[in-house]
Amino acid sequence: MLTRLVTRDDAEYLFKWRNDPHTIAMSLNSMPVNWNEHIEWLQLALNDKKKLLLLCYLENSAPVGFVRFDVYHHYAEVSINLNPCSRGKGLAKRCLTAALERFQREFRKPTQIIARIKIDNKASQRLFTGTGFTYFKAQDNITFYALDLTSSQKT
Repeated sequence: MLTRLVTRDDAEYLFKWRNDPHTIAMSLNSMPVNWNEHIEWLQLALNDKKKLLLLCYLENSAPVGFVRFDVYHHYAEVSINLNPCSRGKGLAKRCLTAALERFQREFRKPTQIIARIKIDNKASQRLFTGTGFTYFKAQDNITFYALDLTSSQKT
């Protein structure tokens, strides 16, 4: 699985994927967004040095997924959204793994990555535990998973 940085040219992909009914149902923010809101968010995110926006793709194929990292001092929060056409094909784990590898090359400081997942989103819970994340709590219909990077970082 390959990754590349998101650009403004990816806005339409991301907008369609974000407003997919299944995505909306599984998202922490379960409201659709309009085009102007999306473009405003994307422009701010692309200019934010504390965000890493990645598209995952197979060679010579359309993007299969989007992974976003919001970076804080000692941790980062991660979220993933697959192209609806790519669901159920075993690509989510490959996408997330490739994005995590890219994240570790781009950012050295955070020592932990957090994922917040709706309690009902069993597929995402399996995805994150399958890539090394550990469940640590549930609160307000959200489960929290963490990946400790200190054991895998080279000194």
